[in-house]
Amino acid sequence: MKKQWTDLGLRFEAPGSGLLQTHAMLPTPIVLADRIRVYFSSCDADLRGRIFAVDLSLDHPHAVIHFDPAPVLDLGTMGCFDADGVNPCHLEIFDAVWRLYYVGWQRLSQDVPYTLLAGLALSKDFGKTFVRWKTEPVLPATPDERYFRTAPFVQRVDNGFQMLYIGGNRFVPSPSGKLLPRYAIRRSWSADGIHWPDPTEDVLLPDEAHGEIGFGRPRIETLPGQAPALMVSVRTERAYTLMMCPWDEGPVDRSRFVEVVDAAGHAWASEMTCFGATCQVEDRTLLFYNGNGFGRTGFGLAYRDLASN
Repeated sequence: MKKQWTDLGLRFEAPGSGLLQTHAMLPTPIVLADRIRVYFSSCDADLRGRIFAVDLSLDHPHAVIHFDPAPVLDLGTMGCFDADGVNPCHLEIFDAVWRLYYVGWQRLSQDVPYTLLAGLALSKDFGKTFVRWKTEPVLPATPDERYFRTAPFVQRVDNGFQMLYIGGNRFVPSPSGKLLPRYAIRRSWSADGIHWPDPTEDVLLPDEAHGEIGFGRPRIETLPGQAPALMVSVRTERAYTLMMCPWDEGPVDRSRFVEVVDAAGHAWASEMTCFGATCQVEDRTLLFYNGNGFGRTGFGLAYRDLASN
């Protein structure tokens, strides 16, 4: 799997005002008839995240054509799993209803700094606004996944739906004393894409001996002319790196991971690349991704043409 992406660099960053003081995290694109809409999360002055949308032109190099500073999904109710922030993660349209699977986070204590649980919001106005399916997470905490059941990617399969997500139940102190999460990629199945009964299975565990502590936003990407691939952000104590490897429904062979984009020459993504998601515009695949600070510097755009596959 060769590096075949042409990087266009930074595409959008938080305006630095109102509810969008910093970050444009987890860009989540969908191609509409006359534009590309990208959902993302931005933080207010208290670092609480809300979901917004920005529209880009269908024409290369896909300039911003419209931005609305009103959130499409606001904070959850006080005390709920998403009271301190919501981040988009995966969008699907089923029977004319838009399903936005999202990350909800809640700050807790010094010993457990936060939880990350997956939520579901629905839209019947073509993605202009979203309403929570319930105030509870679509992936509630379990004894084995007390703190993390998050970053959902949902895909139709023959007998219903499958989900890749991030699961875990540990915080471990780093050499600097900061508590860092430990989590793995796991998989679950559902008949309707909403109810996800146990059990689940491990897909990829972090290689802690080599400094891995977990993963971010796993996605199965099927690019034109290629077999399905797993795109995931591999996390160490220092940073994330956006990687891909072949996906064959079995154990992941980490020796086949390759870096997706080389953004070393770009100041906004010189320290990390993460949280990638693709969409297709005619014969061109677009990749939206984050850089430094888990999206603090905004999201960027890369592309590849069908002829390069």
